[in-house]
Amino acid sequence: MLPRNPIARDTAELPSSSSPSSSAKTRPSSRKHKPSKENDPPSDHNIIVPYSPSHVKSKSPLPPRPPSSNPLKRKLALDTIAAENSLPATTDSGVKVIVRMRPLRKDKDEGDPIVQKISGDSLSINGRTFTFDSVADVEATHLDIFEHVGVPLVENCLAGFNSSVFAYGQTGSGKTYTMWGPANSLAEENVAKEQQGLTPRVFERLFARIKEEQTKHSDQQLNYQCNCSFLEIYNEQVTDLLDPSQRNLQIREDVKSGVYVENLTENQVSTMEDVTQ
Repeated sequence: MLPRNPIARDTAELPSSSSPSSSAKTRPSSRKHKPSKENDPPSDHNIIVPYSPSHVKSKSPLPPRPPSSNPLKRKLALDTIAAENSLPATTDSGVKVIVRMRPLRKDKDEGDPIVQKISGDSLSINGRTFTFDSVADVEATHLDIFEHVGVPLVENCLAGFNSSVFAYGQTGSGKTYTMWGPANSLAEENVAKEQQGLTPRVFERLFARIKEEQTKHSDQQLNYQCNCSFLEIYNEQVTDLLDPSQRNLQIREDVKSGVYVENLTENQVSTMEDVTQ
């Protein structure tokens, strides 16, 4: 029967020796030697250690995201996947640049036009070609711009994405005309439908789509709340146009709310009439 003490057991298993000192020297130690990095010799940077993927722990892939509860967002995601599978891979940053060409004014503009439309997404200026996401020529109407820009804008907004239109151009290039319509459209209420710019058409489309979604999903009791604000940025100062006494407002950023303007007036709207008041 072997003793319980591991040191004694190891000693008993060794062959006997006539000298007690020799048995003590040959007795193995039960303690394991732990390597220490401090005692290791310095590594030689000239030695290249071959890479072995077996020594690298592979991280388990993240679980797939659950489908969105928003039906419009799910549909938009499926459409995007289908488009990616049918078209070659392209870099989509979510920002699209669309150029609208303004016709020449007979009373002010002289000479021949220097801008020529080449295709649906390119134009030439003095012989140099420039490519954009889309190009609208001088024959494009407000309805064409709305169907190309406004309709996707509203659908993306209802799907839960932040959507905006940034009109850029020099003075007299047609920014206000494109966004609102003729100069008198801001003052007059009864403007012809074909003369309405992008902004009133987008609001009308938004409220109409909200009613469609509420009727379609009446069992879910969907509730939409729309708040409207109107501001001006001029000379790096933000002015509240619904309350002109509020000047030099500050732009803030919050984790939950995102980017917003502090103390900016917001009015709840539900119809186009509420917006134009």
